[in-house]
Amino acid sequence: MKALRVFDGHCDTAVELWRRQEALADSSCQISLRRAEGFDAYVQVFAFCTAWLPRELQESDAFCRSMRYFSAQLERSRDGMFLCRTADDVESALTGHARGAVFAIEGAEAIGCDPGRLDGAYEAGVRMVTLTWNHQNALAGSCHTGEGLSAQGREFVRRAQRLGIIIDVSHLSDRAFWDVCELAEEPIVASHSNSRAVCPHPRNLTDEQFRAICQHGGTAGINLYSPFLSAEPATLDDVCRHIEHFCALGGAGHVALGGDLDGCDTLPEGFSGVEDYEKLAEALSSRGFEEEIMQEIFSDSLLKVVKRCIM
Repeated sequence: MKALRVFDGHCDTAVELWRRQEALADSSCQISLRRAEGFDAYVQVFAFCTAWLPRELQESDAFCRSMRYFSAQLERSRDGMFLCRTADDVESALTGHARGAVFAIEGAEAIGCDPGRLDGAYEAGVRMVTLTWNHQNALAGSCHTGEGLSAQGREFVRRAQRLGIIIDVSHLSDRAFWDVCELAEEPIVASHSNSRAVCPHPRNLTDEQFRAICQHGGTAGINLYSPFLSAEPATLDDVCRHIEHFCALGGAGHVALGGDLDGCDTLPEGFSGVEDYEKLAEALSSRGFEEEIMQEIFSDSLLKVVKRCIM
């Protein structure tokens, strides 16, 4: 591709920067502004997930503290990356050779699973929410349980979509996934989930689930965590296989990036950070992907969802 525009739907960098007390501009993380400087444009969804943190950090209101820390990092790099609150903000970053950040919540425990706290999260800039992490909570079961949406979960989904917060079904149980599909009035995303047919991991999507996401006008973001790509140590060929499978299901225009960077300790061979999306582009090109389809994967598919869901 002549000029790579990247819109990635999921990373854990914001909390990692706070935990390590490092800077967005240049850090030991898999994402930094320095690592992304080669892109023509770059927008990243930064998820705030606190469920995996040590209990002492969870009890210290880690969500608010990590968001304050990361917001300060954006202020310090105002000429490098800005907070996107609207679809126009995202589009202007992607078309204007700029860099933008979108806030998300991964695991609604961060706001107490309380539908009433969604308004405050929206005001703070949150535009996407994953209902659960790896554990069942008051809203729904996770990929490791069989529970569906609770009544509270249904209220949470309805309120989020009314506000203009995208519902992310990654990490949900199969039953909860279908409950969300039945309830959703706007496109939904699986921000960082691969194909279960290619790699049979419960965090991945069945063909039927992926088709349902497409029918709702949503996207599935390709996750770079090696165990979600292959039973063996993964390569970029495995990443390409997941993309090819989704496209073969009629999913062109519904496949996106959701690298889960700084949320995974094992990446495909030869992939060490966000800058290596250039290598993925080369791998897809070598397999015959046309530039228009590749740009949909790298940015435009997710941008379409944002333009439908976020004012």
